[in-house]
Amino acid sequence: MASSGVLDIAALIDARRIGPAQWMIIALCACVALLDGLDLQSIGLAAPAIGAELHISPPAFGPVFSIALVGLALGAFVLGPLADRIGRKGVLIAATLCFGLFTLATGAVTSFNELLAARFFTGLGLGGAMPSFIALASDYVPRPKRAAIVALVWAGFPLGGVIGGFLGSWIIPAYGWHAIFVFGGILPIGLALLLAVFLPESASFLVNTGKPAARIARTLRRVLPDIEVDTQTRFLVHAEASLKMPVTQLFVGGRSFGTLLLWISFFFTFMILVANSSWSPTLLRLEGMPIERSAIAMAIFNFGSLIGSAAAGWMVTRFGPSRVLPLSLVVGAASYGLIGWAAPDAVGVTAAQAVFGLTLGTASSGLIALAAVYYPSMIRSTGVGWATGLGRIGSATGPLVIGQLVGAHWRPDWIFATIGASIPIAALASALMGLLRADSGTQAADSVEA
Repeated sequence: MASSGVLDIAALIDARRIGPAQWMIIALCACVALLDGLDLQSIGLAAPAIGAELHISPPAFGPVFSIALVGLALGAFVLGPLADRIGRKGVLIAATLCFGLFTLATGAVTSFNELLAARFFTGLGLGGAMPSFIALASDYVPRPKRAAIVALVWAGFPLGGVIGGFLGSWIIPAYGWHAIFVFGGILPIGLALLLAVFLPESASFLVNTGKPAARIARTLRRVLPDIEVDTQTRFLVHAEASLKMPVTQLFVGGRSFGTLLLWISFFFTFMILVANSSWSPTLLRLEGMPIERSAIAMAIFNFGSLIGSAAAGWMVTRFGPSRVLPLSLVVGAASYGLIGWAAPDAVGVTAAQAVFGLTLGTASSGLIALAAVYYPSMIRSTGVGWATGLGRIGSATGPLVIGQLVGAHWRPDWIFATIGASIPIAALASALMGLLRADSGTQAADSVEA
């Protein structure tokens, strides 16, 4: 396709089918999400063995679980906006290397303080990676398919949990808890090398930050090989925008109410999602369920979450977020409460975990897809980063609260019921957010971009 004069990159991508190079970008981004899920499930399953070797009591694992999530929140808050300023590819590679190196370090710790430090920096890398890979995947797919593709990318997270659950049930009893972190650390280091070679920078970012036309043309030709441009071509994404205060842009153009509702929804949704992955193996063990059976239950939870995540984008697009997200959250809250009631029966726990995974996978992936389409390209990493940052604060809060409840000798079934009862807050916020239909956000985006 020949092009001269002015070439609108967003309109060009919207008008085309997703090609092989774009599918490669989607797959690479999904692999980063997969390793995020693998790491989260690994620490939850390894916690009892780590505690036994390092003499860490179960209540003390509240800070261990939460410190990584504090790092996740900090990474999302800081590195998300940084990616909008200096480039999404570079931030993603650095963040992936960071969590790979400190996952390896987790397998070598010999004290409680070393464990805290390793988990914090692992979380910092994971938190910085997510907004970058969501924004990169979003920038290279047509707008009508963006929600579905973002949900598909995020399906890598529960897939990593499935792999982590099955691997943990085999590796930890056979080779010890150290081995799961050696495996989980080598993979992201290798993936970072693949990202450096095969992942292009976001063309929209290059335009919005005024990079040379020759570099933009080279990047476009990597992704869309049939594109032809001449030396006079000027690239744009609707219109170039200032990135001096990207965080404040989340609250202009009619986005204030939607941004706040998104943050509330993310906080409570990721609070229960991560609390389940982190604490359920330990709580179920307190109820007399062996680690091998709880590992299988967690793998089934992640398999259900994988299905829900993969379907979430289509469901949100087809039925609307105001129908899909609140229903998913309410059913998920009920099934989470039933986990404690069913324990230590392995069949009952596994069934409840399957329903919980299906519904929370739909809700969490649907929220991420909603955030990706709610914000315009020039602040997409910032918008997704801050929303997930609030989610990570919720993720850090949940394990701390459960740690306090365990320390206060609450029964596990009461803990499951209490945490589950908080989720209707997210259901209400997502219902209100859904009524905005994301159109208010995208219309506001259009008013800014156009």
